[in-house]
Amino acid sequence: VSPGQFDDRLPVVPVRALKNEGLKRFCQLQLDLIGLLDEGHISVKEAQAQVEHFWIGALRRAVQDGDVDNGSMMAGQSIGLVKKIESVQDIIDQLTGEMETEFQRVKESLQA
Repeated sequence: VSPGQFDDRLPVVPVRALKNEGLKRFCQLQLDLIGLLDEGHISVKEAQAQVEHFWIGALRRAVQDGDVDNGSMMAGQSIGLVKKIESVQDIIDQLTGEMETEFQRVKESLQA
């Protein structure tokens, strides 16, 4: 799903994301902030800062903490970077080969 933008005062970058509790909380946050804006209790700048703070924390929770329930679970954002489909074994073999090549290069540079 795409976390929608409910108000032009709070621009949201459109992304594809998995629907989870974090996305639901973000939608509620937007509605709460819009209410505060309408009532004059918060400035647009403050509201935008809260939106940004929410997503920075949500991305960290997903990527670093592995929190799939509350984190920002973007889906397909980098699909354009995929050039080929490989098996896990092929990827591991490639990484291992690159590592061995780099170790050899460093070893030779230290012996020179």
